[in-house]
Amino acid sequence: MEVALLILFFILFLIYAIYSKSDLYAHEHDASIKNEIDKFNGNYKELENLDIEENYFTSNNHIY
Repeated sequence: MEVALLILFFILFLIYAIYSKSDLYAHEHDASIKNEIDKFNGNYKELENLDIEENYFTSNNHIY
């Protein structure tokens, strides 16, 4: 009887864990990711406004 209750408990616990896992990290890092994207976009706009020598050009990732 104890084994059957233990198995039932673990089955219910696994079902609960599977359904609750999707909510654990869903929105935890959204604010920090948005902050970093805003910093990147700000830095990129500053680079576009700089007077860089004519043989260089800027893109999303690098200065060439």
